[in-house]
Amino acid sequence: MNLPEVERDMVRKMLDKTDWNVTKSARLLGLSRDMLRYRIEKLGLSRPDKRQW
Repeated sequence: MNLPEVERDMVRKMLDKTDWNVTKSARLLGLSRDMLRYRIEKLGLSRPDKRQW
């Protein structure tokens, strides 16, 4: 694993843990909300669709 993969995994796990609450995730990761939003965009992450067919 390289650093971007580790970062993506850590951010995704924290977002999943907080049900994609960016403010709460940022606080737990020690980042500002804006910094986490930047990283989400940079890493190409998006909230999974919760609808089940």
